Amino acid sequence: MKIVVYKDNLSTGRGADSAVKNFASGLRERGHDVALMEKPEFFARILDVGKAAERKNGGDAGNEFDVIVPTGSNEIVEMDSAGYFSLHNRAKVILQLHLAPRGFFKWKHPFRNRRIRAAFDKPDAVQVLCGGYVDEFRRLAPHPRVAVIGNYAEITSCGGSRPDSIILYPAAALNKIKNQKLLIEAFALLADELPGWKVRLLGKDSTSYAEQCRRMIARKGLAERIELVGFTKDLHGEYSRAAFVAFPSTLEGFPLAILEAAQFSLPAVVQNGLPGVEDIVTEDTGIVTAPTVSAYAEGLRRMMADEMFRCRLGAGARKHCEDCYSRTKILDQWESFLKSVVQ
Repeated sequence: MKIVVYKDNLSTGRGADSAVKNFASGLRERGHDVALMEKPEFFARILDVGKAAERKNGGDAGNEFDVIVPTGSNEIVEMDSAGYFSLHNRAKVILQLHLAPRGFFKWKHPFRNRRIRAAFDKPDAVQVLCGGYVDEFRRLAPHPRVAVIGNYAEITSCGGSRPDSIILYPAAALNKIKNQKLLIEAFALLADELPGWKVRLLGKDSTSYAEQCRRMIARKGLAERIELVGFTKDLHGEYSRAAFVAFPSTLEGFPLAILEAAQFSLPAVVQNGLPGVEDIVTEDTGIVTAPTVSAYAEGLRRMMADEMFRCRLGAGARKHCEDCYSRTKILDQWESFLKSVVQ
């Protein structure tokens, strides 16, 4: 198949960038002709060319691709606004969503929200990351066909390392959604009881939220125990040294960080109410807590105090990842979905 994967900007550093690149490269390796395009190229090669061809050919857009995969709300809104869905002989469109559907809507932008909702109903089919998102999307857009396909992570463990007493929070940035303050406050309740442990917070740390985290850490006297690492490319080293991961995020699509950690046999402590997280983290692969400081601290305590418990959950996390979210399994699901939509 000839496939266009469209993401308006691939340099944000977010997990969605990695997922889109992994998706495109995986399909290429399976023999598909895949073009990964950012906004300028996409408009020049797809939208502008299609409209010009339609005018020239009396209603025929002269499409050269089988399917276009826009990878979020910006991309599908741009296609809708440019009139792509009114073109004749257009390629099929499968919308790929890397967030919970509700995550694309901001209460401060009602006009933008209406445009997103209208655009969500235009593609031929939609992929969501977990079963809990199907009904949520249907309430927004009833017409497209919806399929559930998760993500897979590229980073893998070579084994052999001994975990230190480190709690790792791998994130793209320190911000309100990632909710690092909850981890800091919960860890502070345990710091005296379990003195050998440290926390490493990965991600962009030049934000105002990061500065608030630094002040909180200093107030609690934990500057030697909680480190803001910043952005790092050495994820393999970070996962290899950690004992488990903490992930108290308040809004996620399907966090690659938890899958990456599972490949290193690292369990996770997460908070409830997030379908994209709870599909990965079960009672056999980690701990799901209520979103309060005391509940999250209790989840951390269970992990920190019992090495055998951590190891059992870590082994379960790795098996669950391999059984449900392996590269082969996810790409098989995507190939089947792509073919069914195109045909």
